[in-house]
Amino acid sequence: MSLLSNHHRKKLLAQPFPSDWESVLEADFGLWSRLEPDQRSRLRDCIRIIIDEKYWEGCNGVELDDRIRVLIAAMAGVLLLDHDHGYYRNVRSILVYPEAYVQGGEHLGDDGLVHEGTTNLGEAWFNGPVVVSWRDAFESARNPGRGNNVVYHEFAHTLDMLTGVTNGTPPLRDRSHYPEWNSVMTREFEEIRGIYDRGSRDVIRDYGVTNVAEFFAVTTEVFFDSPSDLKRCRPELYEQFRRFYGIDPIAWLPGTQYR
Repeated sequence: MSLLSNHHRKKLLAQPFPSDWESVLEADFGLWSRLEPDQRSRLRDCIRIIIDEKYWEGCNGVELDDRIRVLIAAMAGVLLLDHDHGYYRNVRSILVYPEAYVQGGEHLGDDGLVHEGTTNLGEAWFNGPVVVSWRDAFESARNPGRGNNVVYHEFAHTLDMLTGVTNGTPPLRDRSHYPEWNSVMTREFEEIRGIYDRGSRDVIRDYGVTNVAEFFAVTTEVFFDSPSDLKRCRPELYEQFRRFYGIDPIAWLPGTQYR
């Protein structure tokens, strides 16, 4: 980070947090009242930096306002509460669609036919934009605890991308953590994939075993949005994510949703 950028960031954070933004968090961010005071203070800083340093664009008729920016930045900031990871330095812009959108281009389906695009709730491009559906992001902000969150998911992908490859292993805190991380992630991925192959289900939804990158992103959603379920069903997986993110979110969402 350049000296000029560092000076700008310090100047930004020295300003009072906007009262209108605080009102948005109190009204529409379901986690806000459950965070510790120091976590709320830290999240305010993350919100300001993410809003200030990214280019924001509304797509397909979305008119960006403070509520949209603050809530999306708040959810992205939750992943940075203990480690800033450069505040998503690899994310240049955040594109917001009103709802699920069709990704352009043709693709060959499993039926052998050419189909027009695919319907997405979000995307994360390598050194490019993060794209999210506002309807789904807003629902996740208002009602945490369902085990899915498109903002957590897409920004988890960008953390994974910080290593230069998208392989389900973000930059861990210490080199000594990699062997255990790789062992646990590989074992859990294969076990969960086998569960779905047998027609059963798991606390990690089936999209999470599409590949190792999606496994990291989906597990991040469950870790932050249904932590008690993940710890109960997959304690070793939970511990790896607790160590990586430096957060134990069970205090926020102690209830159980998964059955």
